[in-house]
Amino acid sequence: MIKRFAFLAACALAAACSSTTTIDDGSATGSSSSAITTTDILSRAQQWVNAKLLYCQSANHAHDYDTACSSTCNREDNAQWDPYRSDCSGFVSWAWGLPAPGRVTGQFAPADNTVSHAIQAKDLQPGDACNYPADHIILFVKWITPNTEAEFYEEPGCSVSIPYAHSFTSSVSINGTSIYVSYEGMTFTAIRYDGITQPNAPPKGYLDTAACDTISGWTQDPDATSKALPVELTFDAATGKTGSGTMKTTANVYRDDLCKAIGSCNHGYSVATPLGLQDGMKHTVYAYGEDAEDSSLHLLTDAPKTFTCKPPAIPSGIKRHVVDTTSMKSWKLDSFLDVAQEPVADVTAVTDGPDLPASPTVVIADDGSPSVWVVDVAKDGSQVRRHVINPTSLAAWQFTATTWPAAKVNAIAQGLDWPAAPFAMQGSGAPAIYVMDETPTPPDPGSNGGGSSNGGGSNADQSGGAGCNSSGGTGDAWVLALAMLALTRSRKLKAES
Repeated sequence: MIKRFAFLAACALAAACSSTTTIDDGSATGSSSSAITTTDILSRAQQWVNAKLLYCQSANHAHDYDTACSSTCNREDNAQWDPYRSDCSGFVSWAWGLPAPGRVTGQFAPADNTVSHAIQAKDLQPGDACNYPADHIILFVKWITPNTEAEFYEEPGCSVSIPYAHSFTSSVSINGTSIYVSYEGMTFTAIRYDGITQPNAPPKGYLDTAACDTISGWTQDPDATSKALPVELTFDAATGKTGSGTMKTTANVYRDDLCKAIGSCNHGYSVATPLGLQDGMKHTVYAYGEDAEDSSLHLLTDAPKTFTCKPPAIPSGIKRHVVDTTSMKSWKLDSFLDVAQEPVADVTAVTDGPDLPASPTVVIADDGSPSVWVVDVAKDGSQVRRHVINPTSLAAWQFTATTWPAAKVNAIAQGLDWPAAPFAMQGSGAPAIYVMDETPTPPDPGSNGGGSSNGGGSNADQSGGAGCNSSGGTGDAWVLALAMLALTRSRKLKAES
């Protein structure tokens, strides 16, 4: 680091960057503050530093007002730079994108707040400046050690040992808006250009876990710290690459450890590890956070990860054939991610039920009842409505409910609850895909299997169970109801892994 005595610096700079308006024709004093990013500011300033652009208190090839310099400014020719003074304030004016020939030190804050304003010195960011209106202004580049040491750019003057644009590192001390820069031997005011904007920062975060039960982590956008970001998980290939399976979720899960670490708590994500990848083979998962501004995807720290999981146990019940690929799409089942690969003999041993309907029919009554129902169809064409037990189950199946008249909903006989989550499977190497459902069980003798007239479901349904209203039934009626349930063969999933 070049060291200069304070009194020499003060003498040189008094002549270098005068605050008088006699060196400015006024064309640079407009009040507009055009937007510019910190990246652009530093890039523009770096051009002069790289060129070691000689100090002049005038435009190129014009009369130089500084008596310490040559009478005429003769520096590197550049059509963009030529109209600017290459003194300290001309340098900052160029970097900030202000009009040529550039403002003088007395036309920046704190003396003049037209295009800039004073800030706390501890808040200095790349592209800000430090101004002493009577003498000198320098551009802040970055903290080396916050509040203690920093890097700056400057145009220093003709009478110093480095009479051209350059960088320097200096120890500093701060107090409010004031910053003492040891290298200069001067105390400045920290200021910021009104038009400065931060460049779009990518999401940050981690892929914490890739296990056989869950895949989890967190992500946050520094430019939108409270927003819950979309997360994209791809398997066995990076996003957009051939062979990748894709899941999407949202980082909105509360995590106590994030509250202090990133200043906001609801940025976790966690999904069940896809059944289709629990096949005893090694798989890779990539995790991406989606930028809040431009929706671009950014790979999170510690991604990708690998995992190897044995096939899950098949839940008890019956299997229902998914009739074709169109039906798979209708039920929003992904053949790569959602279908467990099981031994053929184990799949064959499961009792067959009726085919799964070609597409789901999911309804809600128009009488204000919150219950959501899947209308299932028996082999004889009769219908039964099955309760989707909660919002989690609704999300697991990715259902969207259609509103039906309450009378139409209530006229359909009520059956077993719909499975809490899908369990799809196929025998390894076999083409047929099935969804597991619960084995039918007969209702209690004397209870009524039909829908209630008030749309509220059965007594047991109202209390959270799967029973039926016991009023008004006969033995013969339950025989018919049992026959209907046997024909539908609609079953509830028991989530066993």
